[in-house]
Order: sequence, then C-alpha cells, then structure tokens
Amino acid sequence: MKLTFIKVAGGLVLSMLATTAFADCTQEDIQEKTAALTASMQALAATDPAKMQEIATRMQESMTAAAATGDQEAVCTSLDELIAELDG
Repeated sequence: MKLTFIKVAGGLVLSMLATTAFADCTQEDIQEKTAALTASMQALAATDPAKMQEIATRMQESMTAAAATGDQEAVCTSLDELIAELDG
C-alpha cells in the first residue's frame, strides 16, 4: 500500500510536468531521481516503516507544491533532498 502511494505520487509529478522542459532538470532526471527515491523508500519500509511514512507524506506535499507551479527545478531539488535524507 505504501509503495503504491510512492509510485502514484511519482507518477502524478511526472504527468503534471510532462509538457514543461527545463535545461537543468529534465523529465529523464526526474524519472531517475524518482526511481532512486522509490528504491530507498522500499529499503526503509523494511526497517523503519514509520519513518518511511513520514518521508512519503513530506514527499507528497513537496511534489504536489512543485508540480502545481510547473517548476521542474523545484521537483529535482525536492527529490535530491529526500534522497540525501534517506541515504544520509
């Protein structure tokens, strides 16, 4: 269920930004970062489900806010921050 939430949130971001292109943060970058984040979230779900849920909630909030403005750079930044937190 939680992993479905992550995939849906990632898909939502990608679909909302599908028509927007920025040189510094491409659709491919977002897809790669989303895949990396999903893998990290899956690993965290096995060891600390509560923390994974907390991060998933923050991810949804930040991705929704960034996607609402069509700002791919903000999406990449948010994904980078979440990945760093999970890997740190």
